[in-house]
Amino acid sequence: MAGCELAATTIGERAEKLRWALARLPLASDAEASHDARVALRRLRAASTGFADCLASPKKWRRQLRRAERALGGLRDAEVRLELLDEVLGPVAVSRDRSDDPRTAAGQGGAIVMDHVSRIQPGLRGLEMEARRALADSTASEIGEHRRLALTENARKRFQVVAAPPQFQDDHSSATGVALLPEQQLPRLFKRAARPTRTEADLHRRRGEVRKLRYRLELFASMLDSGHRTVLQELRQVQSLLGRFHDLVVLAEWIDGSSRELRHELRPALRRLALRVGLEQQVAKEAAEAELARLDEAAWWSAAKAACLGGVERQPS
Repeated sequence: MAGCELAATTIGERAEKLRWALARLPLASDAEASHDARVALRRLRAASTGFADCLASPKKWRRQLRRAERALGGLRDAEVRLELLDEVLGPVAVSRDRSDDPRTAAGQGGAIVMDHVSRIQPGLRGLEMEARRALADSTASEIGEHRRLALTENARKRFQVVAAPPQFQDDHSSATGVALLPEQQLPRLFKRAARPTRTEADLHRRRGEVRKLRYRLELFASMLDSGHRTVLQELRQVQSLLGRFHDLVVLAEWIDGSSRELRHELRPALRRLALRVGLEQQVAKEAAEAELARLDEAAWWSAAKAACLGGVERQPS
């Protein structure tokens, strides 16, 4: 398939996936709609770069896609945060034993948080449940507001604009070198994704570079050697590990910020919850670093590039 024909087919398929995700967005019960829409937007943005030679106004379309991503970013981030709250912290049992409350142990006594249904006076573990509930309620309220903004008439019109396939160049023959696009673009992306990791900032950077590389490989899948399938599988694993670490970093920062806004008596419990998130964050960081170190030490990135391009980086004629 010629380069611009591949571009038209690929972009058309991805635009259709975006339209389907946007159609599901009003359904509050569809927890994956915002995720699918955001992924579709990112994949279309990858297409706006990878197939730029075939498009009439690739930069303008790319800016529109970025704005649409930002419009959905707050909603999806809040949904991920709520999922992580359930996964990492989970329900905290209300305790009848107040001996774990240092203020009670000091003889100060008295209910700090009262369960008006069962009349249980919880200790610090109960305070954790109250703090957990406050965090979840705050996040649910934020999701509702982001969803409301995403479903306004103006927002939906903007989404419809980017979901329509872009204009292509009238003269496809002017898009020189289109057939060689993988060889032109992928070596640079592999090089960026392979840059060493030393700090947490580097982990965040590599997450973005791995995602760009993965989406560009998917873009040119039909033009690559069969080894690209194994490479994509590995990249998905790396991206998943780095993504979990990033999400936990964001969650820990958000809990720390929330501790300044919630009631004073909940702050000790929030610190305990933040500690638990911090432990999960450390585990996620070590897992991501171990996987990257394994790939780096084995010179995997060079081998992966060869598996996709056949070991030959052809130059445009």
